[in-house]
Amino acid sequence: MPLQFRLPPTVCFRITRNCNARCSFCLAPPDGWHPGEPTLRFRLDWLLERGVRVIQFCGGEPTIHEALPQLIAYVHERGAKTVLSSNAIAIPGALLPLLRAAGTRVKVSLHGDRDHHDAIAGTGCFERTTRNIGRLLAAGVATSLQTTAVSGASFAVDWVIGYCLERGVRRLGVLPFLPRGNGRGLRGEFGLSGPERRALHDFLTLKRRELSGQLDLRWLDLTARPILVVEADGKVVLEGATEAMDRLIGEIPAGFA
Repeated sequence: MPLQFRLPPTVCFRITRNCNARCSFCLAPPDGWHPGEPTLRFRLDWLLERGVRVIQFCGGEPTIHEALPQLIAYVHERGAKTVLSSNAIAIPGALLPLLRAAGTRVKVSLHGDRDHHDAIAGTGCFERTTRNIGRLLAAGVATSLQTTAVSGASFAVDWVIGYCLERGVRRLGVLPFLPRGNGRGLRGEFGLSGPERRALHDFLTLKRRELSGQLDLRWLDLTARPILVVEADGKVVLEGATEAMDRLIGEIPAGFA
């Protein structure tokens, strides 16, 4: 399918759909796609040759892909920038100096305190994720957090804000629950009601003013701004709040057998 769309400067580049967590509302649950390094390099070349300047490695969980360090280094050799979206359950020690040297910004998902985060991602995930956030910060890696806001858990957003302030994290993105992937059938359990959504937005607006200069708070709403995603199977998709809102833009041709 030929591409009939001008690519934005930044794309979300899924290098795997495998993961080491089992989040109940995962937006991109495991589907078996885990392409090899040659295929991924071909896709990166294809994107960079069409004007993409920032590759956001995502998944699944990109840190479990054996070629992630080589791919990050390759993008920087080509003169582009990188972002890594991760659950930070496992950050290999050898990856830390590369992330710092490459200037890679890391976005870590943290959904609340121990009980709340582990209820979503799996028992023990909070301990490993927060330990690795500390390692990233100590290594001088630019690190921000992202949290998913769900119904009945407004306390969790406030908790994550406090966590950022205590540890010197300077940016936090808040993503309202989306009924995508594993979350398609969980709207009744996790979906924010209209009043909850308005209250959270008003709270974040107030906190953004209050914490100006300390914490950059961002409201991440895919209903207003879809994002371009290169899927692990090579499809190029403009993703909205639900799969029904997605738009298939094209597909990167296979460069390798």
